[in-house]
Amino acid sequence: MFIAFGESSLDFELRVFIRDIDYTLAVASELRFAIKKALDEADIEIPFPQRDVHLKSPGSAGTI
Repeated sequence: MFIAFGESSLDFELRVFIRDIDYTLAVASELRFAIKKALDEADIEIPFPQRDVHLKSPGSAGTI
């Protein structure tokens, strides 16, 4: 399901049914690896937010 437009993404939700709840984590991991592999094969990159960090020198106003 296409659920939202993210800040730097299109957000989808994948819903699956499994026969045994004990395999939930393993199935989720396998699905994520399969999705990542399909994206890589299609040359689709996942955007990640980037942040700028500004460091003040010790003599700057407001430092202790």
